[in-house]
Amino acid sequence: MNCTFQYGLTRVRDLRAVTRVTPSGKTVVAAMEVQGELMDDTKRFWTSFFTRFGISDTVFKYFDHHEVFQRIAGRSRDDTLRYCVERNSDGRAKLLAVSAPGRPAVRPEEFLELIGRYDGEDIRYDTGIVTSAHIPNSGDGQFTIGPDSFKHRFVLETPIDGYGNPRIYLSMLRLVCTNGMVGYAPTFRSEIRVGKEPIYSITRALENYDNGEGYAALRQRFESAQTSWASIYECNKIYRLLAKWQPHGELGTSVLNDFNRVTGNLNELYGLANLDALSTKRQRVLPARCRVYDLLNFLSELATHHAKPAAGRALQGHLGGLVADEYDMEGTAKTVTDFNDFFLGRGNGGPPASWN
Repeated sequence: MNCTFQYGLTRVRDLRAVTRVTPSGKTVVAAMEVQGELMDDTKRFWTSFFTRFGISDTVFKYFDHHEVFQRIAGRSRDDTLRYCVERNSDGRAKLLAVSAPGRPAVRPEEFLELIGRYDGEDIRYDTGIVTSAHIPNSGDGQFTIGPDSFKHRFVLETPIDGYGNPRIYLSMLRLVCTNGMVGYAPTFRSEIRVGKEPIYSITRALENYDNGEGYAALRQRFESAQTSWASIYECNKIYRLLAKWQPHGELGTSVLNDFNRVTGNLNELYGLANLDALSTKRQRVLPARCRVYDLLNFLSELATHHAKPAAGRALQGHLGGLVADEYDMEGTAKTVTDFNDFFLGRGNGGPPASWN
C-alpha cells in the first residue's frame, strides 16, 4: 500500500463540509474540513457517519450540512468521533470511516504483518479495506470441474478504518489462468466478530476457517454453469455493469468488444436493433452464444487481472450473485465442452459457437 494512515478524534460540531453547486443546480460536497485540514470525502465516511447517528443521506434534502452537524451535536449525548485518514504519496488526504472512540480498530501495520505470517496472497487495498486470499484449514483441495482444475481459497476482507467487521468469502482459483472467483454473496459469506481484540479474532479465523459444505455448493454451481446456456437477460446485466465502469477508466478500453465476442452479436442473432424491446421474461429464455461458465470466467479474469480494486469488487459481487441464484437456462446445454483460458485482449478467440 503506497499510503499511510492517521487516526484522530474530533467532534461533530467541528466538522465542516465544503460544498459547490453543479451546473444542474445540485449542491454536492467538494471536501471535508477536519481539524482545520481539507480532505476528500469518501463513500465510507458518509456510510459510517449515517450508521453512527441513525440517519440517512435524505436529511440533506431538507437541511444543509452545517445545520445537520449542529443538530446532531446538540441532541447527541456524545458527538465525539474517531476518524481515519488515508494519506497518499502525493500528499492527498482521504477521509475514511468514522466510528465510536472506544470501538476496537485493526491497525494496518499489525494486520499486514499478520496476513504475511499466514501466507496471504493477492493482497489488495481500496478505500479503507484490505483483501487477501488464503488456503482453508483443510488445504487447497485441488479438484476438477469438466476440463478445468481448481483450488479452494477464501478471501478475507478487513476494514482498517474502524468501520465494520472483517468478513470471509469462499473463493475458488481456476488454475489454468489463475483467475480468482470470489463468492461475494450472503450464501458464501461469514462475518468475524472481533470483540475487544480484533487481531486475536482474525488470527483464529486464519488458523481454523473451513467450510466443506460451502465449497461443495460452490462446486455444484460451477458444474451447472458448464451445462447452462447464458440467457440474453444475464448477458445484458453484465454488459450494463461493464458499461457503467468503463468510462471511469477502471476496466480498460476494449472490454465491451471482448464481451461481445464471448456472447456473440445478440442484436444480429435475433434481428433486433435494441434487445430491451424484448420483455424480461422473453430475455430469460433466449440463449446467447456462450454458457454461464464463460460469463463466470470472463468476469473473474477481468476482476483478477485487469480491473482496478473498486471495479473488481463490483464485478466479483455480480459474479457471486449470479452463482448463488438459479441460472435462467439451467441445464439446457447437453454436453460439457472445452472452455477458453482467456477472453480479454486475445483477438477473436471467443468461445465455441456450436450449440451442443
